[in-house]
Amino acid sequence: MGLAMDPNVSWMNSRDFEHATNGGRAHFGYQFMADIMFSDTYAFGTGVHVFRTGSQIEYWEPTTDSTLSRVTRNFNNQYVELPLTFKFRTKEIGYTTYFGRFGAGLGLNTRREAVESRQEGYMKEEDLWQSDEPVIEDVINGDFTTLFRASLIVGVGLERKISGPTSLMVGLTYNNSLFNTHKGLDVVKVDGTGEPRLSAAGEPLTTALDGHDSYLALSVGVVF
Repeated sequence: MGLAMDPNVSWMNSRDFEHATNGGRAHFGYQFMADIMFSDTYAFGTGVHVFRTGSQIEYWEPTTDSTLSRVTRNFNNQYVELPLTFKFRTKEIGYTTYFGRFGAGLGLNTRREAVESRQEGYMKEEDLWQSDEPVIEDVINGDFTTLFRASLIVGVGLERKISGPTSLMVGLTYNNSLFNTHKGLDVVKVDGTGEPRLSAAGEPLTTALDGHDSYLALSVGVVF
């Protein structure tokens, strides 16, 4: 068993290709770890992992039949996750044991928050979308994130013996959400240049926002 801190860099991924993602964000997490040993080199890993994830996305949102809004959201979601992984360990090499792990995570969203920048009133004039409205920034706390998060977990690391059964653990973990992170948000479809697409009647074509989050975490902890 052990305890670890997990700073991570997370980013958003677009599955609908109608919204854009922009860079990564630094977050923090921590976890309790437990390995059920089958032998000296094989184990089943589990525990409790608390972490934050999210970054920035940009999209067009319909306002009326003739106007649109340009929206930028910075997500900050918190999850409690139960990791279920297989762990493969080497024999001890000079007080150090190396390991790799692969498996899945079952997460529950415990906090959802986003900082939103919105500019309304975009109208198409001479093939250009223009707006004279000011940009409004606000903190959004609505129900826009799915409650459950299933993920793929892949990691490598090492355990360096300090004294007796106590070891220092350092690991690198990739965690990728498998299903849509968003809910209740519709976006305007865009063309290859990122411009909104309209129907023959001049109304915006919309679809449900579809994307997910991923992160890369550095784990530093103590194993007892």
